[in-house]
Parts: sequence; C-alpha cells; structure tokens
Amino acid sequence: MVSQSRPVRPEPANFEVFVDTCLRIAAEQDVPLPVGLGDRQAWDEAYRRLRDHTDRHPRPPAPTRSCPPVEPPGSEYEPAQVSVSAPAPAGAVPAGAEAAPRGPLVTRRRIILATPLALAGVAVPLLIRQFGGPAKSGAEASPDNASGDQGYDPAGSLLCPPISPDNPTWSVAFGALHGEPVVIVGRGDGTVQLWDPLTRTARGIPLKHHDKPVFSVGLSSPIAVSASVDGTLRVWDLTADPPASTQLGDRLGGGINGVALGRVRGATVAVSSSDDHTVRVWHPASPSTTGTVLGERLDTEITSVATSTLHGTTIAVTGGADGAVRLWDVEAERAVQVLGTHEAAVWAMAVGAIGDRTVAVSGSDDGEFRSWDLTAPKPGGHTLNRFRVAVKSAAVGVLNGRTVAISGSDDNQIRIWDLATGQPYGEGLTGPDKGAMSIAMGDIGGRTFVVSGHWDGTIWTWLL
Repeated sequence: MVSQSRPVRPEPANFEVFVDTCLRIAAEQDVPLPVGLGDRQAWDEAYRRLRDHTDRHPRPPAPTRSCPPVEPPGSEYEPAQVSVSAPAPAGAVPAGAEAAPRGPLVTRRRIILATPLALAGVAVPLLIRQFGGPAKSGAEASPDNASGDQGYDPAGSLLCPPISPDNPTWSVAFGALHGEPVVIVGRGDGTVQLWDPLTRTARGIPLKHHDKPVFSVGLSSPIAVSASVDGTLRVWDLTADPPASTQLGDRLGGGINGVALGRVRGATVAVSSSDDHTVRVWHPASPSTTGTVLGERLDTEITSVATSTLHGTTIAVTGGADGAVRLWDVEAERAVQVLGTHEAAVWAMAVGAIGDRTVAVSGSDDGEFRSWDLTAPKPGGHTLNRFRVAVKSAAVGVLNGRTVAISGSDDNQIRIWDLATGQPYGEGLTGPDKGAMSIAMGDIGGRTFVVSGHWDGTIWTWLL
C-alpha cells in the first residue's frame, strides 16, 4: 500500500518480479486468482488504477489555514526588472508525425511539471526589495567549471509551511503582476493562491474553485490558468480582488495533468495534457469553448506539457504515460513527430533556449533526465543523468549567463545542469527535505529566481 505522508513507489523491475512471482506461485499451488488478474496485462492495469485512485483521492485534509504573513525587515526599495525566462525563436519545425510504441504501464505518479510560463521578452519595471548584495553579472560562466563552485548560495528560504496535513503543493508558476513579481501555487485540496516573493507574504487566502487537486498552473499576466484532476481548466483574472475564475469549456473525461501558456496570432492560449488521451489548445478569451484536440486522440494518457516557439511558430512538447516525448505545432493544431521515448511515464517537461537553439528537457519515472535539441534535423535525446529514483519536476532558465535545467527527484534532491555542456552546475539547491513536485524559475532584478512546491505542502524560494 501507499503512505500518503511518505509514498512508497516501487521500481518497474521490482513490480514485474512481484507479478511474475505471484503468477508462478498461483500456477504451482493451483490457487484461483480474482477475475481479471490472471495475466501480466491485467496486473498492470490494476496497479495503474490503484496508483491513480491513491493520488487522486488522498485522505481528507484537515481544515485549511492560510500562511501567516511574514513581515520582512525594513530596507530601501529601488527600481529593477522582473521577467520569466522564455526561449527565443529558433530553427524550423520538423515535419512528419509518427506513432510511438506503447509498453505496459506499471507505475503511476501525479507530478507537476514546471515550464517557462511567460512569453519571450517579458520585462517590466517594479520596486524590488534588496536581498543583500548587488545583482549578479550576466556574463557567461566558463563551461570548464561546470561542476564546480559557481558563486551562488544554494540555501533556500521557506516561503510557506504546510497549511494542512496531506496537502501537497502540486504546482507553482512565476511571473509579474502590475510590475511586481508574483508566484501562483496549486494544492492538493483544490485551491490556488498568490504570493509576493519579495515581501514573502500571501496575496490573499487560498481560493477553492476546483473539486480535486490542482496539478498545474500557468501565468501570463494579467491571467493565470489552473488545471485539475477534476477534469477542468479555469482562467483567473488576477486584476480582480480577490482573483475571479471562470471554467474554460466543458469538463473533460479525465484529469488534466498539465497546462502551459503561449501566444497564437497575438492572443494568449493554453495547451493542456490530459488523461483523456488528448493534447488540446484553449482560448481563455473564449471561456465557453472547449479546447480543440491537436492532431487526434492518442492511445495513452498525456502526463506533461511545455510550450515555446520554434522558427516563429508556437509549439508544444509533451510527455506521455507510454514514455513518448512528442512535438506539436500549436498554430497548425497538429502532431509533428515523436522525438523519442523513455522507459516509463514522463511527468516533467520544460523548454528553453541556448543561443538560437531551442531545447527541451524531460524527466521520467524511469529515473532518466534528458535534453532534446529541437532545432536539430533529427532531434535526439541526450541523457543528462540516470537516477535510481523518478524525476518529478523540471524547469529551464538562465543562471550566471548559462542556460540551465533544474531537476527535482524522488531522492528529495534539486540539481542544476548546464545544458550547453550537459554537466552538473554547482552543488544544486538545498533546504527542502521532501521531493519537489514542481519548479519554476525566472528573473528578478538581474538575479535568477527559483520557486518550488513540495510533497509535504511547503513552498521554497531561492534568489541566486
């Protein structure tokens, strides 16, 4: 069984051994098995349903409470800039969609992805409270030192403690509102909440408009979009006090695992990944319209999504329960190609840029963290690391002039990778003692800002 406070998630190989042993003993001892559990495929499906039910229906949480505001020490304000890293347009989109082979789904995990959630070139003035010391230079760090001391403080700051038992912070996003940085979070109790990362105070109480956990949030001022296990997307007007939300279209036939925002013909769109086997594009300006399916319905759940631009075209990259990493043309509403496959479900996806090259990163239940060069004629995955545990979350941004990826994994570690060299960058990030279910990053006043949400319900931040 699974403990909600400290879940046990068996490796696929261990589960297969367990199934083989059960089937062998049943055959040898002539033990009748329950209907539908007499073969490997039936066991896989039963395990998938058990994991899905466990993650979607945790124990009822205790009454929620908002985190008490934390008054920061007095200091002077000075003008600065806030932006969220987003990739620049790059090479041409490849053509030719193809199907990916599907293997047995032996593990399931509800993890939230983290993607660049603002659009290219977003940078607005704000009043920034100094975090001590001047902003770091944007000069590019030497790749020869990629695994050494990169001159940042890895220690994180607790933005919010758990607000109730068994209430994970599934999703986080970062952006700007009225010229000031803002963090939005989604939790297991179906609430979303805004936070000011500078004053370290909540901007209002948690707002409950979803019936089930909020697995993903996207932010593109002045709106945000939340995605939930209840099968709905909601668009939030962040200029209202408190923020007001409207359901987008109809409720889908499965939970929505991810949402990422982008722009098509000058309008903000949301791209969703869902358990109903679809990738859809939604138009927040037309809330009554259900999202349009990109391409066609697949034969697997879509577990993660990130958006970017490629040669001036808005694209999406998704991960599936079948392990496939797929590229989509959002503007043409079609599948482009399968980039490659992991050995298990892909729950973490993010996109960024190295110069004029657009790159994606993916993290999977198989423990592999990969990068993908989307501008290459035949994009192929490069393994950054192979963990003994699942990779839960990912983000891409810029640190000390280097394009980096940040990964969160089941060993409760947060690591940084230099995407140009494929090597670890610095010593990672420290502070949390539970796994990061979501990570987002951006820029505050020339400093790299990172925020993460965790299984124990905490929210952590870093200003690097």
